[in-house]
Amino acid sequence: MLVFPQLASGAVSQMPFERVTAYRTLLNRTADGREVRVTDADFFQKFWQAPMQSLSDEEWEAIQNLFAAAEGQLQTFLFLEPGENLLSWSEDFTQAAWTASGVTIATGVSDPLGGTAGTEISGSGGLAQSLNIPATFRYAASVWAKTTQPGGSLQLSDGTGQQASTAFLADGKWRRYTLSTAFTGTSETLVFEVRTPGAGGLDIFGAQLEAQPSASAYKKTLQQSGVHPAARFNMDTLSDNLTSPGQHSGVLRIQWTPSQT
Repeated sequence: MLVFPQLASGAVSQMPFERVTAYRTLLNRTADGREVRVTDADFFQKFWQAPMQSLSDEEWEAIQNLFAAAEGQLQTFLFLEPGENLLSWSEDFTQAAWTASGVTIATGVSDPLGGTAGTEISGSGGLAQSLNIPATFRYAASVWAKTTQPGGSLQLSDGTGQQASTAFLADGKWRRYTLSTAFTGTSETLVFEVRTPGAGGLDIFGAQLEAQPSASAYKKTLQQSGVHPAARFNMDTLSDNLTSPGQHSGVLRIQWTPSQT
């Protein structure tokens, strides 16, 4: 699987970072000159422009290798959008993207932002979402949780035995818990999971996973997340502005057209 690499900092891109979402309008012009316009719901595109400054030899070589393997614009690769939530349905744990194991789910409970988008899970088990992304990247996982019983936790695993977790406090207060990982090996699976205390209930809200060292502000997702499995370069050549030894700069342009994947 071809994957756009992370930089040495653990980020996918530097700032400023630009994203444009484009939609298509279908036009039907009748014989008498009238026009009927409708949105093409099956077509949209995302474009990203990422200026890269002062990259090391190793960082630039990783980008060069991907550009060569993808043959420029020809082949696709996995692109994890910088700063975006990689989980689908970050507040709706009843969706098929989430796998419930040994727990029951109740929606419509109070959340930490003052609304009623929280979810109560009870039983002995957990809720998990599995992603087809490289486990060796640096990731930051986060979720709001509230419980009065010890034993609940936020976990990340690579599906082959490596696991990291952080425990929830049993104080009955909403807290945002974070977890940062970077596993070794070659696994192309990462599993985000919330485990229940086993006794009593656990309230959760706002699950998030980002391809970076630390968690940022929460971003709600529906079906579409920041995972783009068939992106491609939107450029014919990869220009390297070598300002000094080990200091590479350039502008990368990437696009994703889901209707063509």
